[in-house]
Amino acid sequence: MLHIILVFLICSQQVKAQDPKQYSFIHYTTTAGLLSNQVFSTAQDENGYLWIAGTDGLQRFDGVRYKSFRHIENDSSSITSNPVEQLLLDKKKNLWLLLFDGTVGIFNTKNFTFSKKEVRTKSPTSFNTSVKRLIMDEEGSIFYLLQGNELVTWNEKQNEFSYKYNFFKQLPEWGISDFAHQPGTQKYWLGIQGAGIAIYNKATGKLSYAGNNIEHEPVIDGLPKTAFPALMKFDSKGRVWFVCWETVFPYIYCYDTKSNKFDRYEMLTQVKAYHEVQGFIEQKDGTVWIKGFKVFAKFLEKEKKFQLVYNGYTNEYSINYEMITSLFEDRESNLWVGTNNNGLYRFNPSQQYFSNIAHTNRMSGRLGSGSVMSFMPTKWGTTLAGSWEDGLYQYDSSFNVVPLNIKGIDNKGGPFIWNMFASKDSNTIWMASQPGIYMLDQSNRSVSFYNPPILENRTIRQIAEDNMGNIWLGMQHVGLYKWEIADTKNKAAVVPQKFSAIPVGMINKLIIDRKGLLWVATPKNGAYAIDPKTDKVVVHIAKDSATKLKLPEEGVSSILDYSDSLIIITTSTRIITYNRILKQTAEVGKPNIISGYIASMEKDRKGYVWVTTTSGLYRVDIKKNIFIHFSKEVGIQYDNFILAASNKLPDGKLIFGNSSQFVVFDPDKIFTKNKVAPNLVITDFEVSNKKLSVDSLLALKEITLLYKENSINIYFSPLTHTTPYLIQYKLEGLDKDWKAADKNLQATFSYLPPRKYTLLFRVLDQEGTVIESNLRLVIHINAPFWKTWWFYSLLALLIGTLLLWYDRERTKRKEALQKMRTDIADSLHKEISSALGNINVLSEMAKIKADTEPQKSKEFIEQIHNKSESMIYSMDDMLWSISPQNDSMEKTVDRMREYIDTLNNRNDVTIEMLVDEKVKSLKLDMQFRHDAFLLFKENIKGLLNAGVKYCKIYLAYYKSTLVYTIQFNNETCDMQQLYNLLHRQDMEKRVEAIKATLDVEVHKTTSVFELKIPVH
Repeated sequence: MLHIILVFLICSQQVKAQDPKQYSFIHYTTTAGLLSNQVFSTAQDENGYLWIAGTDGLQRFDGVRYKSFRHIENDSSSITSNPVEQLLLDKKKNLWLLLFDGTVGIFNTKNFTFSKKEVRTKSPTSFNTSVKRLIMDEEGSIFYLLQGNELVTWNEKQNEFSYKYNFFKQLPEWGISDFAHQPGTQKYWLGIQGAGIAIYNKATGKLSYAGNNIEHEPVIDGLPKTAFPALMKFDSKGRVWFVCWETVFPYIYCYDTKSNKFDRYEMLTQVKAYHEVQGFIEQKDGTVWIKGFKVFAKFLEKEKKFQLVYNGYTNEYSINYEMITSLFEDRESNLWVGTNNNGLYRFNPSQQYFSNIAHTNRMSGRLGSGSVMSFMPTKWGTTLAGSWEDGLYQYDSSFNVVPLNIKGIDNKGGPFIWNMFASKDSNTIWMASQPGIYMLDQSNRSVSFYNPPILENRTIRQIAEDNMGNIWLGMQHVGLYKWEIADTKNKAAVVPQKFSAIPVGMINKLIIDRKGLLWVATPKNGAYAIDPKTDKVVVHIAKDSATKLKLPEEGVSSILDYSDSLIIITTSTRIITYNRILKQTAEVGKPNIISGYIASMEKDRKGYVWVTTTSGLYRVDIKKNIFIHFSKEVGIQYDNFILAASNKLPDGKLIFGNSSQFVVFDPDKIFTKNKVAPNLVITDFEVSNKKLSVDSLLALKEITLLYKENSINIYFSPLTHTTPYLIQYKLEGLDKDWKAADKNLQATFSYLPPRKYTLLFRVLDQEGTVIESNLRLVIHINAPFWKTWWFYSLLALLIGTLLLWYDRERTKRKEALQKMRTDIADSLHKEISSALGNINVLSEMAKIKADTEPQKSKEFIEQIHNKSESMIYSMDDMLWSISPQNDSMEKTVDRMREYIDTLNNRNDVTIEMLVDEKVKSLKLDMQFRHDAFLLFKENIKGLLNAGVKYCKIYLAYYKSTLVYTIQFNNETCDMQQLYNLLHRQDMEKRVEAIKATLDVEVHKTTSVFELKIPVH
């Protein structure tokens, strides 16, 4: 279900004919975005944009936002100066600008550039005039008037204005004061200074003027030669309006070309001060208006006179001006009023829906200030209205105050009537007063007053009569009373009884529904429905009720019998429906959709519910959940409405009371005129707070943006000012549902993921009918390169390549490791085979020598022992190296320490070893560790064999090099034996295999061996 609120901007008037006339205006000033409060001209282009010219430049207004154009230094495409005096839209949709210095040119409304046009005059002094004006004839030709001097014509081919292109004839001495084309003819009227009017007939080529009226034009002979006609305006009735100055005041002339009759009007008797009439405008409905200095007036056709518009501040919706500089009617029949000191105003005189009726306090003679609380139509065709403090009033069918003439009520004051109820007998009107009860007998226009003591002189807020003729009284503080007077002639003898089933003190509203039930609205306990036949509460709807009968707020402000199935209930801020059949409640609209606190409501003949609040009036479509708001902006002078102050008149008009007067209107006439279809347009497009050219973007089939350009603001407008429409939008690819545009008409999308989107629009009118819009934008936000398909493909290929390379390297490492293990095993096999072979030979020789040379045999056995021991150690080293659990440098260091400890214990020597922690963390392959370990062992073993008793070993890692340093004492060392060890063939092969370098430093007492092994 849609929840919709529309803002409807229309204008209002008072019913009473006043002189001057008061209208309700919407005011636009510099505080709201206008460049200047001096507005000279307005125009509306074919799209619906309003263009505004003033002292500080040119502006485009879309109904929400302004776009400003001013002179920019060193920019030849900008307007040449800021003061813009006149705007003119020609038939080719060109927007002409006349600048204050006399420069004229065309402003391109698409790319916002200005093109200056040349002006060639016959006399160089022709520009020496204060009044300059662009004029367009019925055919679309453009003329430039230099008032009092000459007129020049626009030639599109030559791209200039010039006197050479003037098709009309004129006398050389004439000073042209005005120029106008008579519609439907080929006649052109010229105002001539000191010579009246001349008419040039383009069809015949003849020029008629005073003293030479060739074609016998009646207007020429009927106007004095001394007249100075200016500001000529032909209307749709065949009349021409113009101004002539006589003495020190202007006169308005109206010449009827059909009857050849003159009418002359003056404004002095109304303005009563110096004034100037400076122009005319005719609306599409034929209404003629004049403007000028201290003059703003409407021509009343029936009365044949001008009626001034009230000038002066009364509230924020009045007009206050020194001079009306421009009048323009837009396509919605709004009149835009430019002033020389107070900005721009808008009003719509053709739509006068709301009438604000004030009253005068009859005792003081001053304007009444009491709230209007109650209304009731009478049998004699008038309407009664009760007001607080000011008494009871009676109005005729035109809502003019008429005397009460009711017996029993003082015509100068009267009681304070809070509520009125029409009896089913069609004659009696019951009135709730402060205090007491009035019974109005309409047949003889007299009242009877009742004030039962039990009511304690309290205020009676509400009164109602049930179907049995009993009266129900809703009190200010003491609850609900029932007055059973249906069958009693002596009503004063009957005492009202307190209805204790409703435990509240104040009653807001009483109604009798179509089923005969009495509905009671209370401020704290919800709503009750009472069956008057049984005096029982049959329905109670409250905040703490069961789920199906629950209210969102505790207080009820009003109740309305809507249909056979629905009762409408309002709380302070919500509208609730109670379904009699389903016996459940449902909320209409969303929370906070209504501004202010709800006061009263009435149903019109079309089924709409009109709801008043403390800040306006709403029309609610209960079925479609559409809310339309009316406030001060639409001409309701006081929009602070009063609780329970409303009624529906017999002719269908609705009447509502507010804080100092009442509003009456015919709901059937609202929305029957001025239905202008919205022209939904994009007015601005921002990407990351940078504005882009809208026209350029709209020319594209697809708007393509970088991935960083994913924060977008889109501004749009229906280019309407008074016709109510709700705009909805949806970004396909992001939004699932339609979104309602806010009052700023802006769609904001932040951090959109890379994707293609389509922005769609639609419009809903005041009836909820969907109007599809052709406006759509395709927006494609490109993904960053690392999120594109080709990047993902490349990445997948790279990952696949890396996995393949890794697998190949892993296989190579496994093969290398296997080869390494195989090489070690082969080496071990060869060493073992060689050792076993030697042992076998030695054992044979020992066996042979055992008997003949026992000593020799022992020597062989000793060699066998040494060989076998060496073979065991070698085999143990190789097996340890190829074991996976020893596959780390840390294990190798531990093995070295273990070997040193064994040597220290067996050989009575002292060998110390210090290891850098970095060495333990090195990742070295098995072959390298094995060779390095063997080299380490051979070095240590060689030192011991050379007689070294003490040495220190340092193992460090520095600059990708494993540094193996041995420092030892020379005193017990056989250096020659040690030298032979280091240059032994197997030792040199091991050093070369691991690409190591050996440095030897020999000193007197100590020597140092430094073995540097590169680590990769």
